[in-house]
Amino acid sequence: EPQVLRTFSVARLALEIRECLAARRRLLKTQLRPDEMLLTVNQFPLLGAGTYVDDQGPPNGPLLRSQILSDSCLNPAPQFALEIQGIYDRRGLVPHTGVPAFRDTHTQWPFVDHGLSDDPGSAPAQLSCGENGRDSACSMADATPVPPAAAAAAATTTESDSQAPPTSAPQKGPSAPPPSRSAAADPPPNKNCVLLDSPLFGIGSGGVLRITMCAADLDEARILHDQLAPISAIMAALTAATPIVKGYLTDRDCYWDVQCGAVDDRTAQERGIAPLTTAKGILRKSRYGTIDTYTGPAVSTADLAFRKQYNDCQFTYDKDSYWKMKEDVGIDQLLALHVSRLFVRDIHYAPERLLSKAGRKDKNPHRSDGQEHFKRFVGCSRQNVCLLPPNTATGSGWEIGFMSLEVQLTDAENAAFITFIVLLSRVILSYRLNLYLPISLMDQNMARAQKVNAVRDQLFYFRRDVFGGRDGKSNGSGRISRRGNSGGSRHATSQPANNASQLEKAEYVELTIDEILNGSKTYGVTGIMNIIYSYIPTMHLEYEVEQALRRQLLLVRRRASGKLCTLAMWMRNFVRSHPEYRHDSVV
Repeated sequence: EPQVLRTFSVARLALEIRECLAARRRLLKTQLRPDEMLLTVNQFPLLGAGTYVDDQGPPNGPLLRSQILSDSCLNPAPQFALEIQGIYDRRGLVPHTGVPAFRDTHTQWPFVDHGLSDDPGSAPAQLSCGENGRDSACSMADATPVPPAAAAAAATTTESDSQAPPTSAPQKGPSAPPPSRSAAADPPPNKNCVLLDSPLFGIGSGGVLRITMCAADLDEARILHDQLAPISAIMAALTAATPIVKGYLTDRDCYWDVQCGAVDDRTAQERGIAPLTTAKGILRKSRYGTIDTYTGPAVSTADLAFRKQYNDCQFTYDKDSYWKMKEDVGIDQLLALHVSRLFVRDIHYAPERLLSKAGRKDKNPHRSDGQEHFKRFVGCSRQNVCLLPPNTATGSGWEIGFMSLEVQLTDAENAAFITFIVLLSRVILSYRLNLYLPISLMDQNMARAQKVNAVRDQLFYFRRDVFGGRDGKSNGSGRISRRGNSGGSRHATSQPANNASQLEKAEYVELTIDEILNGSKTYGVTGIMNIIYSYIPTMHLEYEVEQALRRQLLLVRRRASGKLCTLAMWMRNFVRSHPEYRHDSVV
């Protein structure tokens, strides 16, 4: 692995990151045959359609148990088979998910995917593609822990009306579990979906441009975790790269929900379709998804930007580990909640050394000290932003993993987005930006980011003033909606409010990605890119380095403005303008 990515300087970021990515590409190409090419795409467009791998065997193999995929396309490394087996064993059946099909001029409608049986007996857990049936949907509530002595029940989730605005008053004590639905009430498969039936569509299939950044300490890591999370949906839309799934044009440009559904190992009880008997509670999201809760800044930072109503979605956490951390170790409530929610999940497999119960006299050098065990829990629950603990083996400290970027086709594009995120993290820390959004709004943004041409056609909730609110006083109240019932589409947007006082009082405004990144005088939004540009001169860089940074940022800025289309739109337009395409959604 090229070592340049393991050390950081702005000069290397500007001048060497692209060459580092190119070196990796050249290294991989040395392993290919003359008739093979290396394409950095998020999802192989024909996976599951026709012939998609050499020496392809029949479907319904013993490893994948898929009606679509052959076992021959599974990576032979043992951990992949073990991970998939763990998902099957925990869920109790093969997870099914679907992607809304794109309706073109000659697409047969209603659309029926004949590549997968819709027999309820063979696919009892198929998910609805409709937005109201998303597995990652959440309710607005505040999960406030109650000491064990005061708890009257084991439930640790709260319920409230999902359409209600965020409340500032937390729930005092656990509420009763929501009424369970029978298995027959599970959403039926949507006939207008491309259907998928294997975790392989999520594990090792979706290409993520993962950026891992080191923090100086835990306090800094918590700030970056919280402040980068609201920008993740914006970046998902900017890097959208997956309009084709299983040989069909789909009505989505991003792969986020497909990955989340493909690896969903929640049991029927955890999904709320069976009475709670053995599960710790209802899990509102798959193990892949947006964050459940903000960690909040540490008390020592004297940063009062966080307000408890930002954690307005319900989630389940392990109460035993929570109280052990809070009472025995003294970890603050927000961080204890963040960690304890991991322990309602299971790791799917583990090397023998992690399961060793040998005492301290065991001198086995390969035996885990417990840190690797914990990192297994962290690694198997992948959110849009991940807080990663220090690693004593490598000497690395606290790290933040940014996970919502879809990999791009060229090294120049990938380098540009890496540069943007790294510089944004420096700006967040230097200018102490306040990007907090209620998690419910962040989830809405992520749903909109996946729609076709979201950069140009969708509106996203964002803070009007990213510099205010750190004194503990709100720099606004309420939000300005520009969409009515249009579901976030800018094409149904009403005229901006002319009342200046209304703009000044608004804490969140629905904006286009162009307005979020490049600014809007109408809504008094500075623009993230303009803030980064104002930060660059403070670093006193050499002329060559500064110009290289500006060239990379220009690509991001032009894509946000719509002057450059996303990779997903480039692919979609290529297919739809191809002379052999019949405008029937079949690629």
